[in-house]
Amino acid sequence: MESFKRRTLCGLMALAPALMAGPGCADSESMLFIRQAQARVAGSCTVDNSPSSLVLVHGSLDLAFQRQYRAALLVGNQLVPRGNSAQLRTETARIQLQGAIVRAEDANGAVVWGPVTVPGSGFVDPASGSDPNFGLIDTVLLGSDLGTSLAGQLSADPTLVRYFTSVARVFGRTLGGMTVESGEWRFPINVCYGCSVVFPPDASDPKLMMQPNCDLPTSTGSTVTHPCIVGQDDSVDCRVCKELFPSDPLCEP
Repeated sequence: MESFKRRTLCGLMALAPALMAGPGCADSESMLFIRQAQARVAGSCTVDNSPSSLVLVHGSLDLAFQRQYRAALLVGNQLVPRGNSAQLRTETARIQLQGAIVRAEDANGAVVWGPVTVPGSGFVDPASGSDPNFGLIDTVLLGSDLGTSLAGQLSADPTLVRYFTSVARVFGRTLGGMTVESGEWRFPINVCYGCSVVFPPDASDPKLMMQPNCDLPTSTGSTVTHPCIVGQDDSVDCRVCKELFPSDPLCEP
């Protein structure tokens, strides 16, 4: 699929030079690009399409809670506007995002998952002068089949961590009918089993013989913050762990 898209794009570029700086395939990767993965902040857990928002420089996945890693990718469009109301010409440089082609590599560079095509949706307006416009697309960066396989290996030792790099390309189609695809974007993900659980001092009941523990409830009127995605990127309070898995030994020190 990937090679077909690139061949199609090269042909279209030769027919539509007005939309880009030159006829080479390398130029196609500058039209659509992945800038970053937007961070979800506990509490609101929302993301926006601003490049100045909080960004993730790497991901973490705790397989005790989640078997796949998802991310909201910020995607830029550098195509110049083509619409002209005076000439009754509609805007064709807007891009409908359709999905991503993703693979995962281990620390040695070997492909351990994918490449797979992950369907998605999103929309990006054309550039404003020299500044690109941005949109969002949500996609899987590490699949549940790989996560399930790794869980069996890592569950025996919560201190083990495996390191992977997710490699993604986003693709879509302009309103003018041209297929576009970004260049490769690389994102490191650390994978473990049970390593995200933390044990705050205020969770330990001093009246119990076993110290520390996770048996002291929150004080009246207070709550424990839940991660946006339990087991992904943020630590998991042991009390949240016990809410989800009351008898799991991972939830106790």
